[in-house]
Amino acid sequence: MYSSVDQWRLDAKNAMYRLESKLCEIRLLQAESARLMAEAIEAYKWPEELPIPSDPDEYGASEIDGVDFGEDFALEWACLQGCSQTGARCQITELMLLAQQLPLCWQRVVSGQAPLWQGQKVAAACYGLDPKDYGVVDVQASQGLGLVSPGRLFKLIDVAVMRIKAFEPDPVPVAPERCVRTGGDKQDPLTGWIYARLDRADTLFLEAIIERIADELAAKGDTASKDRLRAKALGMLSNPGAVIDLIGLPSLRGMMNPPEDEAQKQALVKACSQLAGAFTPKTQVYVHLHADTLQQARELARVENIGPVLVGQVKQLTQASVVKLTPVVHVGGAGEVVDMYETPIRIKDQVMLRDVYDVAPWSSIPSRLCDMDHTIPYEPGVDGQTRVDNLGSLSRRFHRAKTLAGWQLEQPSSGVFIWETPAGQRFQVDKDGTHRLPRRE
Repeated sequence: MYSSVDQWRLDAKNAMYRLESKLCEIRLLQAESARLMAEAIEAYKWPEELPIPSDPDEYGASEIDGVDFGEDFALEWACLQGCSQTGARCQITELMLLAQQLPLCWQRVVSGQAPLWQGQKVAAACYGLDPKDYGVVDVQASQGLGLVSPGRLFKLIDVAVMRIKAFEPDPVPVAPERCVRTGGDKQDPLTGWIYARLDRADTLFLEAIIERIADELAAKGDTASKDRLRAKALGMLSNPGAVIDLIGLPSLRGMMNPPEDEAQKQALVKACSQLAGAFTPKTQVYVHLHADTLQQARELARVENIGPVLVGQVKQLTQASVVKLTPVVHVGGAGEVVDMYETPIRIKDQVMLRDVYDVAPWSSIPSRLCDMDHTIPYEPGVDGQTRVDNLGSLSRRFHRAKTLAGWQLEQPSSGVFIWETPAGQRFQVDKDGTHRLPRRE
């Protein structure tokens, strides 16, 4: 308890002083770590005097921003930083540009006058610029790097980029690539989004058919809002038979063999009505839940590629679908064993259900997109090697690192993986994630 305001304020100021002192130490350490990062990048560059092996079964090189490195460099970096392979490659690219092309900004970083993340922002702003223009950005950004707020710094960078582009010739227009992208909404697992860039004629016809379906739904008594009706209409297009059953055949556009008269047209509509079920695209959704929670709507389940949902919401995700219930397999022990290199589907399913993700440190690649790797390398003639507790879901780059680059992997128990990198980093990967381990003595 305090007897006076002055005593309380003195303790508060002392706490702030201790914090300031520690932050000063951290800034100096961050400056030194930036220098060491640049040193590591230089060290992992493939030596010019050594030829790069052309044999894919030998340790080789991996290119990052036009520079050849040892092929497991980005993996070692990703483990060190606790990020994905893609994130590691982005960090390396930014650091190379900052250290080699932006000397004024780099000096402020390694001297502790500016944080590394701000220097990386400057480097990222140079993407797409001609290297001869990097100096303009370097001079402009270094005047505020570590001296002004991030908002003001970003404005300085924007000014530099605008000055460069003001003297560039007008670019020749390039037609954007046609594409379709889909994704989910983290706030609502029962909704998703679609982004598409189509030929203009296709967008006009698509909008017209969506309006037609939405109007027909409203005419049949659906009282939802116009936007919701249009969303329903777009979803219905996943089953062309159901759409034709609802609105008939409004257009023959795009048909390979269009009907020649009204009778053929009506026959097609009738056939589509009867075959709407057969026209439904077949999809496969993996839902992970415990048998005890199957009847409890407020319990959680996990849907692959979507994430956690309530058990009661699974029904909404699978409505109008054919649902196949598969008994839960036991994934805690060794399970079934086969004496061959190839992994049978039934064992693969057990491993993928157990691992969920790539078993490499910090990876978020779904197990179904990975290789099936024998933790202890397979040897012909040895019995019982292909079993759940000697298998793991491993992405291709980490698979090569384990096979060719000297990365060590153990699986002391089913689903628990101990990694040691060539640089001596050690990790345990299990159902909870990645845990750093102390280096060996």
